[in-house]
Formats: sequence, C-alpha cells, structure tokens
Amino acid sequence: MAARGWTRLLQRWGADARGVAAIEFALVVPFLLILYFGGYEATEASSAYRKMSDVTIELGDVTAQYTTMSAADVQNVFAASSQIMAPYPTANLTIVLSEITTDASSNATVTWSQAYQGGSALTVGSRFTLPTGLAAASTSYIFVQTTYTWTPGFQNNFVSNVPMTDQYYMIPRNSASIPYTG
Repeated sequence: MAARGWTRLLQRWGADARGVAAIEFALVVPFLLILYFGGYEATEASSAYRKMSDVTIELGDVTAQYTTMSAADVQNVFAASSQIMAPYPTANLTIVLSEITTDASSNATVTWSQAYQGGSALTVGSRFTLPTGLAAASTSYIFVQTTYTWTPGFQNNFVSNVPMTDQYYMIPRNSASIPYTG
C-alpha cells in the first residue's frame, strides 16, 4: 500500500503544471545574466580599446606638428592622454613617444625616445625595424606605442585584466625632423 501511495503521489505531481514556468525561469535566468553582463563587459573593453587607439593617433598627430620638442612639450603631449582617455583611468596606460630616422639606405635608427608612466623608452641610436613598405630613405617618423591594461568591472576567475596595445607612425608635418632638446 505504501508503494501504491507513492506512485499516486508522483503521478499527481507529474500531471501538475503549475510550477513549470517558475522552474524554466529559474533555469534560464543565470544564462541571461551571464549574457547581459558579458555583453556589457565586451562593450566596455571595446570602448577602452578605442580610447587607447585615439590616444595613440592623437599623440602622434600632435607631436608631428612640432618643429622641436622640449621636455615640457613632451610632458604636455603626454598630459593630453588623460583628456582623451576619459572616462577611463590612465593609471594603466603607458606611452612611448619616439622619433625614428632612416638614412640614405633606409636603415632606421632611434633618434630620441621618451616614456610615460612606466613605459620603456627605446634606446637612442639603436637599430629599428620599420614595417614593410614604410621605410623611405632619409625620412623621420614619429612613432607612438601605447599599452593599456583594462580591468573588467565584474572581475572573476574567467575574465581578468586584458592587455591592449597599439602603435602609430606619423611623418613630421612642419619640418623634416623634430629634434628633442630636453
């Protein structure tokens, strides 16, 4: 009789559909939350990368307009990065601003290099490899390298800090080269 009672009880529960929607909702909600927050974080990472790329391009563009660069000029150019990166913090942003010059044989060397917030300046006088097709004989290039470590708002074991890098070459606009006087 006890087994028959359990069987009837299980049949009654199996036929009862009142809680099905609540159970389905409880099963689906975690996936929807993961999708929502994951999409938010992906959008934030993409936006931070775009801001970092803007810093790279704008610093190269601004530097290319100088005819000479002093230490104060370089610091002013670096200071512009916080305006461009807003609303993202610049504590994780490093910049290396350099001038690369080629000789008559298109061999490139570092003319000067300055670093910002822990970046590693290139060694002055060292050989430098320009991208294929970029090296023109007896030409100077402004070279900007940026790195940014983006930290997700919902950091966990699956998503941690995301390193981002960018670089940009620009030819000086108002002179053949931009000597550094600092």
